[in-house]
Amino acid sequence: MAEGCCASIIKILLFIFNFVFWVIGIALLGVGIWLRVDGSISNIVSGAIDLGFFYTACYVIIVAGAFTMVVGFLGCWGAVRENRLFLLLFAILVGLLVLLEFVAGILAVVYSNQINGWVTDAIDDALNNQKIDAKPADFQSFVRELQTSYDCCGLNTYEDWTNACTNGQCVACPAGGTDCVTATTCTPNRSVYGPCVPKLNKFLGDNIIIVGGVALAFAFLQIVGIVFACILRRNLDSDSNIA
Repeated sequence: MAEGCCASIIKILLFIFNFVFWVIGIALLGVGIWLRVDGSISNIVSGAIDLGFFYTACYVIIVAGAFTMVVGFLGCWGAVRENRLFLLLFAILVGLLVLLEFVAGILAVVYSNQINGWVTDAIDDALNNQKIDAKPADFQSFVRELQTSYDCCGLNTYEDWTNACTNGQCVACPAGGTDCVTATTCTPNRSVYGPCVPKLNKFLGDNIIIVGGVALAFAFLQIVGIVFACILRRNLDSDSNIA
């Protein structure tokens, strides 16, 4: 058995840490599966706009969730049973996970600028030199939802619509707005919001930074978990259970 008050506290903290770790794994797995099978998202990703890399990200989330669940279980079982083997496996697997998170973070920074290009290319391919109102109803609905979410008009320009001022294609930009453009295709000319693609790219770029920060904070907590596991394992008697 682990000896001393400090060892008992570390055992409890390690169990709590790994239970939270296990719950996070379930959440990641659930979110990844939901994003992959949700019909409304599929209509956008593989229908309105071909963003194939989105599904790659979904698979990564699913694998990460399953892996995190396994690691969390090993840590909980090792802490409760004071199992030296499980604690060792936990420390090794979490170490690998931390390494992968750092690599993923570096790759996210390196390729963050290219995401804008991927999105722009996907939208250009989806438009295929056609006007939005010449596309299927699902595509037009997607664009309108995007315009409502980001206060924008058109994808690359308001001229993606045949006429941005008819049938409620674009909402008028309020006087004095900082992101207004004059739609000369309207009769008379009308002030509308700027295009959606730059705003969408900015949203993706900002969130990559947030995700990177969360990943680094999570990696730090994982390192603390490794330290706890190593301390607990060192304090176990040599005749502790190994199975």
